[in-house]
Amino acid sequence: MDDKKLNMIMAILKVVLVVVGVLASFLVIMGPNGNSEIADQQEFLESFKLALAINYTLYIVLGGAGVILAFFFVGLVTNTKKTALSIVGIIAALVLFLIFWAAGSSDTNETLNLSEKVATDSATIGTVTAGIYTAMIGLAVGALVWVLSPLMGRLRK
Repeated sequence: MDDKKLNMIMAILKVVLVVVGVLASFLVIMGPNGNSEIADQQEFLESFKLALAINYTLYIVLGGAGVILAFFFVGLVTNTKKTALSIVGIIAALVLFLIFWAAGSSDTNETLNLSEKVATDSATIGTVTAGIYTAMIGLAVGALVWVLSPLMGRLRK
């Protein structure tokens, strides 16, 4: 298959996936809210509209994970060194997350001013806090690399 046909097929696939996703989102948005009757909410929970949105999201997430794994294995075969470095980075982020998770958090429902509707247990608060700290450190390291990489290139010359 030539590149022109492949690009056209990929563009059509992209448009179809976006249109179905937007349609499913609108069907959910236009559904009953928390203030509507319980019977309406129950009917919506069992409707085609919600099933379409949930199943579409599930297929997109699973398909994306499948494509990521496929590219990962292709990268592992074709470019072992860079893929191994990527694995080391993922493991380092996991270790950092586990350190923050083991350290725990002093936050509670009261210190976060959570209402009773969204109150949660301390394990959830600790996990979210560890994830936020890990993401913040990842962003800081990424920004540092972005800023310092031109300088490192000049120092090597």
